[in-house]
Amino acid sequence: MPAGYGEAEKYSMDNDMSHVGDEVKTVGKSWGSATGWSTGVCEPTSQTCSGSFYAGYCPGPSDIQCCAPKSSGGGVGAGKLGIDISSTPSASFWTCAASSFEVVALQGYIQGCAKGGAIKAGFTTNYAAAKAAGIPRIDAYMFPCTGTQDTGVACKSPTAQLQEFLGVVDANSMVISNYWFDIEPTSTASGDPCNAWNLGAAANEKLAKEWVVALKATGRKWGIYANGNQWTSMFASRSTDIGSSLPLWAVQFDKKPGVNTVTTFMGGWTSAVAKQYNLDTTACGGGVDLDSFL
Repeated sequence: MPAGYGEAEKYSMDNDMSHVGDEVKTVGKSWGSATGWSTGVCEPTSQTCSGSFYAGYCPGPSDIQCCAPKSSGGGVGAGKLGIDISSTPSASFWTCAASSFEVVALQGYIQGCAKGGAIKAGFTTNYAAAKAAGIPRIDAYMFPCTGTQDTGVACKSPTAQLQEFLGVVDANSMVISNYWFDIEPTSTASGDPCNAWNLGAAANEKLAKEWVVALKATGRKWGIYANGNQWTSMFASRSTDIGSSLPLWAVQFDKKPGVNTVTTFMGGWTSAVAKQYNLDTTACGGGVDLDSFL
């Protein structure tokens, strides 16, 4: 999940203007159709746009963005245009993001396998920048320590990791709309910095359910981020239910925005409230993942 976790795909920055006037499909902030799609045109941001500029959809220089009309609709189930990030971008990124996106999900906690879980460096900086820029909704997610580590350091308990994470949120008076718990397997054998969910299917299921109990006990609004195609690498079957009582942020890398376009389910979920549809891309000059959020 973390944007910038791998090498980001970058649009060509060839500084030519060959893509000006290209027609593209993107999504307006008001989501005016059932699919969430709206047609726009690639234009320089120095020109007047009759609707709104949206970053991340046009090839070429970063000041060539999609000018798409604002809609009077509000397509049912499509959601709001959002991003999630794990890097610490520049001030100019946030100015651009505030005019292009309605939701940002910030990585606030990482596996930190040398410590058994750790606060993400830059979390408080990103929150302050997003708030100052005026992004309407700020979410936060944790990518916790959940496996046996090559370092020999044991993961902190779910309660301890949550207390550490939420302690920083509260100490900095953060107003977080939604919290997300990231469930995905990682392996040092595959080049990842830490191992996650490598305990075996039965132990993984037991631990995941312990986490869900701990999440609910915080009294905050939690959801689960997960990829259905990774489920059986962690649990006994695709139908293994570890927490479908919490809302789902579904991962489906088809580059189609709109929560109502999610077709991949698992773990007892039959619907989603968010969708990550494009991984490791670039918007507003920074590395992001693109999302839709209800």
